[in-house]
Amino acid sequence: MNLDWRQHDIRWIAVAASLVLSIFTLLLQEIPNSDAYTYVRTAEIFLADGVVAAYQHYSWATYSILIGSVSVTGLDVFSAGLFVNAMFYAILVYAFLSIVKEINDYQPLLAIAAICILVYPQLNEYRDLLIRDIGFWALSLTAFWQYLLYAKTRSLRPAFIFCTCLLLAASFRVEALAYLAFTPLALLINTRHEARVRKILCLRLYALMISLSIGLLLFLTLMGLNVAQLFIEFTSIYEPFISGNFTLNNDERALLGSLLFSEYAATFSREYIEVFLLAGMVSILLTNLFTGVGGPYLIILTIGFFKNHLRLNREVAIPIAFYLCINFLILLSFIIVTRYLSSRYAMLMCILLVLFVPGVVLHILENARLAGRKSAAYAVAIFFSYCAIDAYYSFGESKSYVRDSIEWIAQNTGDSSELITNNHAIAYFSGKIEDYDLVQRNLTEEEILSSEIGTTIAVELTFEMRNLLEKNTVVDRLKLLAYFPDTETPRLALFERVDQSTSE
Repeated sequence: MNLDWRQHDIRWIAVAASLVLSIFTLLLQEIPNSDAYTYVRTAEIFLADGVVAAYQHYSWATYSILIGSVSVTGLDVFSAGLFVNAMFYAILVYAFLSIVKEINDYQPLLAIAAICILVYPQLNEYRDLLIRDIGFWALSLTAFWQYLLYAKTRSLRPAFIFCTCLLLAASFRVEALAYLAFTPLALLINTRHEARVRKILCLRLYALMISLSIGLLLFLTLMGLNVAQLFIEFTSIYEPFISGNFTLNNDERALLGSLLFSEYAATFSREYIEVFLLAGMVSILLTNLFTGVGGPYLIILTIGFFKNHLRLNREVAIPIAFYLCINFLILLSFIIVTRYLSSRYAMLMCILLVLFVPGVVLHILENARLAGRKSAAYAVAIFFSYCAIDAYYSFGESKSYVRDSIEWIAQNTGDSSELITNNHAIAYFSGKIEDYDLVQRNLTEEEILSSEIGTTIAVELTFEMRNLLEKNTVVDRLKLLAYFPDTETPRLALFERVDQSTSE
């Protein structure tokens, strides 16, 4: 039997490795992330009332529907979510390596690329989180690969897959529609074909895109989904941001000026507040990009930039540039509208930048081999080992205190007793809060004071909650039951709601 890995498709070996890593994640799953409970609640609604009800509850129900469908096999909903993640990570890994293969079909390069994507810290840290972004990344990357194939072969099959993947990706994150609308324009400057052929390829792709979009809309309408209403509900989330975003009045400008500058300087700088804010938001965007790529890979990309190892052939470089520009404009628009940005929103852009990393590493190894320096190979091995540890070992604080508090509540409170909490895990696993997905990050004074006498109040001690619990009106009506963990810096506190006279 021939066991030489070089005779096999490295992409499938990498997919198998990705699945093994996901299995370990599933077996060692921790307390679910806060977003997970929205998906789980929607999955439960899907199983009980169907697809339409799921979308009525949550506009981005596709991920939840997949979770619910997998849970029918007997897995609990959280394990089902990690299984869905495993499939999407497998697709992402295969697509990433397929794009690298289009850049250069050289086995050592593909082997390095497989290691790069499997130990990419910022990407793989999301393996144990239930977030719909993973499906968006996987499908968008697959669409990009199929676009490259379409531009090269002019076949309708990859064109169909390109459109289908991005339409599906749009059910995870709406920005996929921007890639669908603008990426085909890159065909017009594809020097592989003459001008007439480029126009035909572009028009054919748009015709297919429009046909599939109309077909999808008709299908969703027949299913009973009101796509227009779903879109309105989605955009309404951002309406408060938009309505108050570019309307700084003189009082607001004066207040910001006094906060940002000295009183004297504010007199001269106040009129440039908007420019200052825009520059600050761009800085936040760039910081998120640097964070998303991560320190280790950023070092490699910096070396590649100064060594001139980041060049690609035009047929691949132009579509990548289009994807990167579209992503950058989406991120810039998002941060201007909402005034915040998470690194995971920039992850697709970061994955595209990481496409350059395998080539730079290969250049380093080949130059070292020609120079007879074996130390480079050891340095690269140590480098990727560090990345693997960073990707799969959590250096953060253990959340066992959440499980301990859930056990305490189960053992020390009755089944019919009321519970108020700002922690999703306690709300879900205690079984005492039906709308566990609607739990807010912070409780209000009104919620605490209006609760029934004897109610258990489980408080995750955020900065805001610590301040609230120090107020006399709140302290007088709470009896401390336990701290978790029981150390000098507890993260969670359990109280009983008591009458003021009792607390005294």
